[in-house]
Amino acid sequence: MKKINIHRISVLALCVMILAMVGCKKEPFVSTTSSQVNITGYLEKDPEKFSEWTKILEITGNSGFLQAYGDYTMFAPTNEGVKRYLADMGKTSVEQLDVEELRRVVRFHLLEDTISSRQFGDGKLNTLTMLGQYLITGSSNSGTSGQTNVVINRQANVDLFNVRLGNGYLHVIDNVLRPAKLTVAEMLKANPAEFSIFTEALEATGLYNALNISPVDNPKPDERFLTVIAEPNSVLQAANILSFEDLKTKYNSGNPDLKNPENGVYKYLAYHILLGAKYLADIASAQSHITLTYPEIVQAKFRNREIILDDMEFNGNYEPGVQIVKAKSDVSAINGVLHTVGPYQYNHTYTNGNGDVVTAQGTTNGHFAIKVRVPFPVYWDVADMPETRNSGFFRTGGSTNPPAFRKTSATAPSPVKGWDWPKTGDGFTYQNGVSGGQSAGHAWVFRDYLNLFLGNVASNARQPWIDMKTPVIVRGEYYVWVCWRRKNQSGTWPASDGTTARVRIDGGDPSPKTFAFAEPIPFGDTKTLEQMGWKFYTSTGNPANPWDKIAFPYNQPWQAKNLGLMKIETTGEHTLRMEAIRNSQNANNLDMIHFIPKDWPSQILPRFRPDGTPDFTDYPGTH
Repeated sequence: MKKINIHRISVLALCVMILAMVGCKKEPFVSTTSSQVNITGYLEKDPEKFSEWTKILEITGNSGFLQAYGDYTMFAPTNEGVKRYLADMGKTSVEQLDVEELRRVVRFHLLEDTISSRQFGDGKLNTLTMLGQYLITGSSNSGTSGQTNVVINRQANVDLFNVRLGNGYLHVIDNVLRPAKLTVAEMLKANPAEFSIFTEALEATGLYNALNISPVDNPKPDERFLTVIAEPNSVLQAANILSFEDLKTKYNSGNPDLKNPENGVYKYLAYHILLGAKYLADIASAQSHITLTYPEIVQAKFRNREIILDDMEFNGNYEPGVQIVKAKSDVSAINGVLHTVGPYQYNHTYTNGNGDVVTAQGTTNGHFAIKVRVPFPVYWDVADMPETRNSGFFRTGGSTNPPAFRKTSATAPSPVKGWDWPKTGDGFTYQNGVSGGQSAGHAWVFRDYLNLFLGNVASNARQPWIDMKTPVIVRGEYYVWVCWRRKNQSGTWPASDGTTARVRIDGGDPSPKTFAFAEPIPFGDTKTLEQMGWKFYTSTGNPANPWDKIAFPYNQPWQAKNLGLMKIETTGEHTLRMEAIRNSQNANNLDMIHFIPKDWPSQILPRFRPDGTPDFTDYPGTH
C-alpha cells in the first residue's frame, strides 16, 4: 500500500513579546514640552549638558539648518557622553577630531522624520539616518538593580525621551553613536579567524563584490542593503568542510562557472544572503525571508527566545534547523547586517508519516544549505493547530460549548498565529465529535472541523475573508481541493447557496473556480465526478457503501471541489485567504484543503477515514 503523510498546520511560534529576546520591556511614552522652537536653540539653552555636542554641530556646520523649521529627530549626547567618545578616540577635545568624520557622526544622529519613543522596539527604526545607515533600538537591564534601559545601537542609553520641539523630536543619550565604516564583505574579511572559508568562497563566486558596494553606489535598488547569515569556520569544520576546496567539492554542480547563479557553490552562498537589512527582530517577526537565490527562501521560527532557521516538519519527518548566535549577530555594516549561525540543540515532538507521536532530540552542527524539493501532496487538516490543541476540546469526542476564536476589535491581534480576519468578533469555532447526524462510519476526518463565520453581507458580523496559515508546501503547480460538509443554513439549493467563496494564495490571483458551502456534489461515478472537478474525500472503509449518497432534496455529504490549478511560488508556509464573494451563512463547515501536484498519479486517492488514516481503495461506483 502506498503511504501518504498527513501535513498539519505548522504555525510560526512568534513571541508576542519580542522584547523578551533581550529580557526587557518597552519604555513608556513620555513627552517633554519645550518652549524652544528648534533643536539648536534647545541645546544652546543648556550648556551644562550639551555644550560639547553644540560645539560639534558648529564645527561641522550643522547648527544653521537645525535652527530652521523642519521635521527631524536627533539623538543628542550629553557632555559626559562626548567625553567618553573622546577618551575612546584618544583625544582630549572635539577640536582634535577629524571634521569629516565628525560630519558622519552628526548625520548618524539625525533622521529626517519625527520619531517618538512609541516607534522604538527591538530592531531597526524604519527611517534611515541622514548618513544612510539604520539605527536599532532595544532594551537592556542595568547592573544588579534590574533597571530597564532603552539602548540605541547597543552603544548608548536614552536618558530623556521625546523632547518635542518646533522642528522635531530630541532624545537625550549618554554616549556618542558610532556609525559603521565597513561593508558586510569587509567585515567578514577583517575576521579571518571566524570566516576565512566563507569569505574565500564569496570571493571565488563574485558575491563578495555584491556585498562590498555602498548603498548609494549600488545600481540594484533591491540589493542596496543585504543581510548575510554567515557560517563560521567552526560550523563548516563540524560539517567536514575544512577548506574552501572541501566546500567546492561538496557543492560544485550545475554550471561549472563558480560565478554563474546556476552553479551549486554560488547557490549555497546566495542562499545565505537575504534581501534588505534584517536585524534579529526583523527575522523573528516573519516566517520566511527572500534570498539571492529566489524563489528559494529561508524560514525562521522564534522558539524559546531563540531564532531558528530552516527548522520544519516535512513529508512526515522532522528536519532540525540551525540557530542564530545572538551574541555574534545584529552587527551593522554600511550596506546591511551580519549574523552568525551555530549549532541548535533540539527537542521536538511531532507526528510522523505513520501517525505516531515521536520526539526527536539532538544537536545540529549549524551548517545549512538549499534542500532540493519536489512537489508532493499536502492533505491539510485545517482544524489542527496549536490553538485548538491547547483548547481542552481537541478531538475529545464532542463539545456542547465549542471554543470560539474571536478578535476583541478589528485591529486587535488575532487569537491564532498566522491567521486573521478583518472584523471584530468570531473568525471560527472549533467543532469535534460525532454530533450533528454523524455516525461512527461517516464523519469528519479526525472527527473535527472548523465552522467559519464567513459571508459577504456588510450588515452582519460575518467576516468577508479569513486568512489561514498553511503547512509547508513545495513550490510548484497544484490543484487545490476544498473539502467540506455541504449544508444549507436556510432555504434550499439552488435558490440559496449559503456562502459562495474563492481562495487566494499569498495575495495572488483568485482561484479559477469558486464554491458554495450549500452547493451539492453532482451525480456520477468517480471518474465522471473527477472530470467535473469533484470527489468524495472521506471513506467509510466499506466497499458497499464507501460514502454518503445524495438524494433530493440533498442531504449533507462530505465532498470536495477542485478550484483549479494554482501556482505556489516559493517553498514554505503560505497564507491562504478564503474570501466570500456572495451571500452569507454561519454554517460554513470546513474540514480539509488538499494541494495535489498537477502531475500526481491520482487527484482522488487517498480518501480519509474518520480516524484520519488514508484509504487507497478505488471505489468507482455511482452514488
